[in-house]
Amino acid sequence: MVHKRYVRKNGKLHGPYLYKSYRDKNGKVRKKYLGKAEETDKKIVFMSIVLGFLMLFSFSMVVRTFIHLIL
Repeated sequence: MVHKRYVRKNGKLHGPYLYKSYRDKNGKVRKKYLGKAEETDKKIVFMSIVLGFLMLFSFSMVVRTFIHLIL
């Protein structure tokens, strides 16, 4: 099973660090460090949302103009 671990140093929270739990040949529970978890880049997600809204707005303006020209 994989779980996340956070560490607090000097009042700052570090992590998440991924660990895998397993049993060795004697039945004892061991943990293996898998590495630091990758977090999504919030700036890319935000820019994607803004770009989507801009595209939707511009498309609606083109449709409104087209309908206005027809009628």
